[in-house]
Amino acid sequence: MQPHLVRLSGSGADLDEGVVERGLERAGGIGEAADGPSRHVVVVHTGRSADLRWSLDGHPRRERFHRGQALVNPAGWASRPRWEQDAELLLVALEPTWLEKLATESDLPGPLELAPRFHLTDPFLGMLVERLVAEYERSQPADPLYAQSMLQALAAHLIRIAATRRPAGPAGGRGSGLAPKRLDQVIDHMNGALDGRLPLAELAAVAGVSPSHFTRAFRASTGQSPHQYLVRLRLERARRALLTTDTPIAVVAQLSGFADQSHLTRTMRLHTGLTPAALRAGRDR
Repeated sequence: MQPHLVRLSGSGADLDEGVVERGLERAGGIGEAADGPSRHVVVVHTGRSADLRWSLDGHPRRERFHRGQALVNPAGWASRPRWEQDAELLLVALEPTWLEKLATESDLPGPLELAPRFHLTDPFLGMLVERLVAEYERSQPADPLYAQSMLQALAAHLIRIAATRRPAGPAGGRGSGLAPKRLDQVIDHMNGALDGRLPLAELAAVAGVSPSHFTRAFRASTGQSPHQYLVRLRLERARRALLTTDTPIAVVAQLSGFADQSHLTRTMRLHTGLTPAALRAGRDR
């Protein structure tokens, strides 16, 4: 994204609609060319406090950024940010066409225009960016459904806080869910692929809707996000296997879609208060 940025971790090409990464921005680096970045860029400062210089409407600005503070640089906006000290940053770059489509499906009329936001304090935005980056810093591969869902949530929040236009009328149809037949097909597809990776786009294709619409419609139908529902299905498969077979717990974890035995143990304890070993011991007693 920036020539003076040392990339420490990131999503690479794993996300179709954007890029997520942690980086170290060297002092004195100019952020982008004269015509601005080609994508919408969200930056969250996560290291030691540092001073940032940029231009806004041709006027030079300077502010001191502290941990958790953010900026939103819309595509094409030549703010030319320049850090005066080395700064550790979390960055998300979003494809403008995808964000435009998401805004249209959210009943935001007219061309999408993002207002630049500099020196922004928004804990929710910071949390979304941190969790997205953390997903690509785990020892096991990132969960594509979780990552896509988080990216979509971040994009929706960005539209809310930085879009220069608002919905012109009531959000008709926003609460409508999937048709029962489509919902059954999606759940069947989930059950058939619990032990593998399930991208959000794949589930949306089964439902016959766009990925951005799918998340809202699925939640309206089930009361849960696609990722939450998938975790529930995986836990149920693991529970049945633990209660009805003597398959080793590590194998049960793998067959149920968990990264390893410890991942299954953490998730099951969080949702049920029991570990797999305790559940099986209870069965044996």
